[in-house]
Amino acid sequence: MIIGTSRGVGRCLLERALAQHHHVTAAIRNPAAVDIHHDRLHVVPYDVLDADSVTRALAGQDVVFCTIGDKSRGPTTLYSTAARNIVRAMQAHQVRRLVYLWNFGVLGETAQDLRGAALLFLAKRVIRHTLADHRRALEEIQNHAPEWIAVRPLPLTNGSWTGQYRAAVDGLPAKSSHIARADVADFLLRQATENSYLNKARAIAY
Repeated sequence: MIIGTSRGVGRCLLERALAQHHHVTAAIRNPAAVDIHHDRLHVVPYDVLDADSVTRALAGQDVVFCTIGDKSRGPTTLYSTAARNIVRAMQAHQVRRLVYLWNFGVLGETAQDLRGAALLFLAKRVIRHTLADHRRALEEIQNHAPEWIAVRPLPLTNGSWTGQYRAAVDGLPAKSSHIARADVADFLLRQATENSYLNKARAIAY
């Protein structure tokens, strides 16, 4: 199941999962926003802030992806509330794995070069409230999710899929500045079956 499929990385993930012959449930607040029709796609209405809604949506799922986002830069509890509702629903239905899209800077990580240092400097000031709530979400997931993988992409672009990118566990990939949403979706989907990054928060970029 993919939570957040109307745009951005979530939409790319939906398209890629269907192209690779997966059965996909798209959980979205407004089902009409999903304009893809496919025999392996099931669209369900949900509200990630409503625990009962999330619990109903996760019934029968195997892996859940969360790609929600908010353009607001003010104080928020969106991500931590979503994480709490998702992991509790996972426990209720014995869903084994959560793959969660975060933002670089959430770990208080350091950079290996000036470019990365500049990106971190901006992120920790411009989206500091988002990062603070991401940290609360991470704590919730670490404490309660059966299996989890977090992905911390550098600034996103609308470039084409390449399948070529680099990853770093603790910091940021050296001399990197961006990555296409299509490649983030590719990396996310791989985490449904791979165990190399299990219970880790991986940063990815070109």
